[in-house]
Parts: sequence; structure tokens; C-alpha cells
Amino acid sequence: MPDFARRSHAREWLDMATPSPAERAAYLKSLAWFNRAMLGHRPVLSWLDAAMRGLPPGEPSTLLDVGCGYGDLLRAIRHWANRRGLRMRLIGIDLNADTIAIAREATPHDDSITYLVGDVFNLRPTARIDFVASSLLAHHLADDAIVRFLRWMETTARRGWLVADLQRHPVPYHAIGIAGPLSRIHPMVVEDGRLSVMRALTRPEWQTAITAAGLDWKAVRLRWFLYRYAVSRLRREPLP
Repeated sequence: MPDFARRSHAREWLDMATPSPAERAAYLKSLAWFNRAMLGHRPVLSWLDAAMRGLPPGEPSTLLDVGCGYGDLLRAIRHWANRRGLRMRLIGIDLNADTIAIAREATPHDDSITYLVGDVFNLRPTARIDFVASSLLAHHLADDAIVRFLRWMETTARRGWLVADLQRHPVPYHAIGIAGPLSRIHPMVVEDGRLSVMRALTRPEWQTAITAAGLDWKAVRLRWFLYRYAVSRLRREPLP
């Protein structure tokens, strides 16, 4: 039986394997479908709804999605923004060039989403970034990298940032094992999904990471939604 009291540091298949572009695309498409079915975009869109209420009407903003993968979150944000008449520049960054190529191919040209290949810690933005969002990335990072990422977002995002990730808990672990085969998603999505749960942080572990990053605990919000955590920060006044 898995030990939910301790965070796993085993690596997921997609982090180790070198699948063909077609196999990678099938995996990413399947993962995006499953995440959407589990309402995975809702915490991000809910946070953005609150964030945008603080902007002057008509003011444009830029959002960076770190670990954008298939680009499905960015496309959901574009659809959300268009329905509200919001002017948003959307950028996605991911370490894997093949993943970015797949995201570009899956994105309609009219969505006007920019995709970059690279390590976010080496990113030197040429224009201001108002918001940074990250979904299902944190569990891929080591403990010290999560702390570093929190610090990076705090100094980079002018108006706010959000990390959405899984909760380490028996319910999502077993639910993925049951729902995966029934929904006929990619078999490695099931295996990686269960390992993702085991790599995810608990509430006390998030609190430890936030403190280690030197952040003001009162300024950071930690919300729970369907065995996921949304760790976020909105500034009253933007960074210069």
C-alpha cells in the first residue's frame, strides 16, 4: 500500500521516457481531457475572475503559464477572456520542445497564444508579466525547487500568481485507478496520475514551503477544491 504520510520522489513516465511525437501527443491530449473532466481548470479561472476585478476597465494584462504542457489551460483562459471582453496576452512555457510543438499545433491561430521552450528560472522577460499561473507542475518539482518557484513568482508577477496542484490523499489516488480504465484514457496517464498524487503536497507541506520562501503567510491564500490545492497571491498594488 502507498504511504500517504510521505511525499514520493519517484519520477513519472513522461519525465523519463522519450516517446515519439505521436505517442506524446496522445498522452498529452488524454491528460488534458481527464483534467478537464475533473474540473481542473476551475480553480484557475475562479482565481482569474477575482484578479481581473481589480484591474481598471479595458486595461490589458499578460499571463504566463509555467509548465503549459498541451496548452489546454491557456486555451480555456482565452475562451474565458473572450467571453468577458478582456484584453489578455497569453504566454506558455515548457521545458520540452516536442510538447511545445504539440501545444502550438493544437491551438487555433486566432487564439494568439505565444509558446516558449525553456526553463522558467532562466527566463528574462522583455515585457512585464502581470500574472503567473501554474497547473499540475508543482508535484514534478523537488522540495527546494518548489520554494524557489514561489520566490520567482513573487518577484516576477506584478499583480499576482497561482499554483494549482493535486492533494496527496487516498481518494484521488484510487479514483484515478478506477476512472482511468473506465474512461479509456492513455494507460500511462493512469500510472503517472497515481504517482502525481503521491508526489503532491499536503496542506502542512505547502505551509512549510510558503514559509521557507519567505512569503507573508497572511498575503497567501491556500484553497481546497476536489482534492486539489490552489495556492495564490493577489497584490493590492502592482509591482513597478
